[in-house]
Amino acid sequence: MKKKITKALENIFLNKRNIMESGIIKKIDVFQEKIRIYISLSNPTMHMKKKLERDIHQAIKYQNVDKKIQIEMKLDTSEKKKTEIKNIIAIASGKGGVGKSTIATNIAISLVEMGFHVGLLDADIYGPSIPLMFNLEENKTSSCIVQKNGTSIMNPIISYGVKILSLGFFSKSGQAIVWRGPMATKALRQFIHETDWGLLDFLIVDLPPGTGDIHLSLVQEIPLKGIVIVSTPQKISLSDVHRSVGMFRLKSIHVPILGIIENMSFFIPKDSKEKYYLFGKNGVKNFSKKMNIFFLGEIPLLPDIRVSSDLGIPVVLQNESIRKIFIKITKNMVDNLSIVPLS
Repeated sequence: MKKKITKALENIFLNKRNIMESGIIKKIDVFQEKIRIYISLSNPTMHMKKKLERDIHQAIKYQNVDKKIQIEMKLDTSEKKKTEIKNIIAIASGKGGVGKSTIATNIAISLVEMGFHVGLLDADIYGPSIPLMFNLEENKTSSCIVQKNGTSIMNPIISYGVKILSLGFFSKSGQAIVWRGPMATKALRQFIHETDWGLLDFLIVDLPPGTGDIHLSLVQEIPLKGIVIVSTPQKISLSDVHRSVGMFRLKSIHVPILGIIENMSFFIPKDSKEKYYLFGKNGVKNFSKKMNIFFLGEIPLLPDIRVSSDLGIPVVLQNESIRKIFIKITKNMVDNLSIVPLS
């Protein structure tokens, strides 16, 4: 009976190795009415767990084994990992051009200002803009890839205390990145699993707009603690955001939405206190109530934000009033993670 089960498990693959060969199966007990399988995994996602359980049940059933299958999974803590990321948070939007990368950049800096160890992953495969936000040269492959124990791994570039990795470091300025979904997914997987992030309290992931392969791969590959949505107030943006919210709330995906930010909320001319709502008033705030999403805060449309971004200097390091806005938004985000310990 145990040989039948072992044979069945040899047909299940995880990271290109069958699960018997990989060593994650620690023990198999066969009883009169049930089979108990002990599995040890390092930092598995919920999606990975469910898929593995489903594959095991199907494989054993295919061997005509008519017994109840009990699977016990535990986190492998036998070896201390050099990379440990406590909280992975993705910044998402349904529509491009809403300032998502600017917000991801300044949230990352705000977290550093609050005393956290922070990484920033530019997962916008087709339009990486994080290097511009930090005034980092593109085509930095030589400094990003290092050899450790005969294996090539990626090293983030540190700027203003943030560990940063972007596809922009591996492409020339202005070079079009024409990849199909599987290629983009493979690149993202490498950024996550083949990078020496070290010890991080937060990894902020700047997602591309939309609801495509990158988003699905991310939720399947890594244990996200939550999503922060960014939108401008007008209906056209909120229509796309509505679709993104629907995707993250699918039962097969279900990632907690920590809150939503309204960017470009209003404009205040120089030497004036009057607010001009160029894209409509309270659009995101009303949407957040309707969708039962926490409203993290609003960011005005100010020239200083554009100027700082063009210079490659995060605006929170240059403008005290904007810094206070981002610190408040970031604290709201962290507070919504209170059910998950930071240490």
